[in-house]
Amino acid sequence: MLLGVGVLVLDFLSWRFLRFGGRKGHTFVRIPLFLLLSYVLWTHGMVPFAEAPWKDDPFRHVVAQVLELTWWLQFAQIATALMSAFILPQGLREKLFRDVVQALTFTGALVAGLGFVVNMPIGGLLATSGAVAIVIGLAVQSTLADVFSGVVLSATEPFSIGDSVTIGDIQGEVIESNWRATTLLNGDGNTVIVPNSSAAKLNIINQSRPEKTHGVDVPVQVTTHARPATVIAALTDAVTSTRGILAMPAPTVTAVGLRGKHVDYRVVVYVDAMSAKIKVRNQLIDQIHRHFLANGIPLSSGEPVHDLSRDAVSLLREIDMFRALSEAELTQLAEAMERKQFEPGQMIYEVGTTCPDERRALYIVTSGVACLLAEHAGRYVEIARLSPGDAVGRAGILTGESVPIKLCAIGHVSVAWVPKAALTPILQANPAAGQDMLDGLVAFQAIASEAFKDLPVHADSHADIFHRLLASMRRLHSLTPRH
Repeated sequence: MLLGVGVLVLDFLSWRFLRFGGRKGHTFVRIPLFLLLSYVLWTHGMVPFAEAPWKDDPFRHVVAQVLELTWWLQFAQIATALMSAFILPQGLREKLFRDVVQALTFTGALVAGLGFVVNMPIGGLLATSGAVAIVIGLAVQSTLADVFSGVVLSATEPFSIGDSVTIGDIQGEVIESNWRATTLLNGDGNTVIVPNSSAAKLNIINQSRPEKTHGVDVPVQVTTHARPATVIAALTDAVTSTRGILAMPAPTVTAVGLRGKHVDYRVVVYVDAMSAKIKVRNQLIDQIHRHFLANGIPLSSGEPVHDLSRDAVSLLREIDMFRALSEAELTQLAEAMERKQFEPGQMIYEVGTTCPDERRALYIVTSGVACLLAEHAGRYVEIARLSPGDAVGRAGILTGESVPIKLCAIGHVSVAWVPKAALTPILQANPAAGQDMLDGLVAFQAIASEAFKDLPVHADSHADIFHRLLASMRRLHSLTPRH
């Protein structure tokens, strides 16, 4: 008995003080100790499958009972560890299943120990425990529903910790999943606890699977005043002009149905990362608004909107460099504006580092989508897509400086352009407006992406850039410096 107690003390000390990389290390240390305990018990008559000996000596009898019962518990501990590590399938090694297997194994070992060691009548014990289990089950049936639903969720694994999911009407990131409930962190930064029984009955959408494909769904409602074919074409152009959308799976634009005075549309696109969803959604909604304005499509009010493709003054007012001009000056530019339609793939605008002054112009996309190409490593690569209201050629028309770029039509594109000659008389009559335009041009260069610039990159200060561009503008438009 002293040897048995000593083995148990060694087992406790190994569990308490030895540090291993995982559960397997503890298990491989406890197996030899368990075998040693078994050897001690069997060689001294304390067989765990029989009633403890020495009934005539109460102290020795109780100690032998404790040792034999402890053997059963040790057996249950090692059996569960081995099953969890080597026998259970990979999908059943989650904490929930491991706890269930461990509870059942320990219960079985305890019942067997009481039957063999203490000689307790198991039949009566099982009958009594069954009645108690029925009473407890009726009292906690909602909790049991959560537990068994948790077992089903762990087996099917519809989500994992860290996944972004939608359970019914609740959307958030899974931060915990246990026996009773699943905890989500929603977009407001609050934790939402969803009982497993409720989650098992609701539709679960896992937005993190597959890992490289995440859908962005944008519903759109348009008045019936707009023809659906025109709306679908504008929505398709909006999708085409939005960057960051995957080509496969292909985006879809669908007219869902009529609702009284409105038509419901649905745009579904896909991105390759959850973090890109908000950015692409915002950009897509902005593009939808721009293409609707370009095509004169009202949203839901039915009120007419400004058609930028036909209202030249409103179109010029949207260009940042012209915001300092008066209404009369904008009208003067609008009268000199020219327009042209381009077919898919047709070249709209092409300029190199040198360009004749008569070819310099500000090109404005009024409808459709155009592709802007820039020279890089000896070839032209796409750096941006232009939507209605976007313009290219600011630096060329204002200062004569430019970089090699091409502008090609992706679909059917309508373009308006303002020639350099139309801007010269305005600048000669109003030099202050020219300096305001230069300020806007420098600001545009500062906030534009590295891939999309009308001007070459310079390491000069803001003042140096401004004075250099001012000298170029005076030379290009024959302006006389003021003293």
